[in-house]
Amino acid sequence: MSNAPSTIDSPLTDELPDSRLADALELGQSALDVLATPFQFVGFWSAVVLPLFYVPVLAGWLGGGVPGFERVSLGLLLAVHAVALLAGHGHRAD
Repeated sequence: MSNAPSTIDSPLTDELPDSRLADALELGQSALDVLATPFQFVGFWSAVVLPLFYVPVLAGWLGGGVPGFERVSLGLLLAVHAVALLAGHGHRAD
């Protein structure tokens, strides 16, 4: 067998000079920023619109509908609203 050097032994970062590694990290960060923009947009506008659904859910709760359904729907609405607030937090924060 041959004793050829293996590429498995050395990690990828050892092979890249510092400037190329910095460029690769910057490119990865900009790609993440581009992908995050639509999620922030949807999260922001969901957080704006979701409070309109509290009134019908609470009206159904006070109206005496299905006993457990209102609690579940209110809990679900609160959870979705919290996620939307977190997702849309950085939208247009310029």
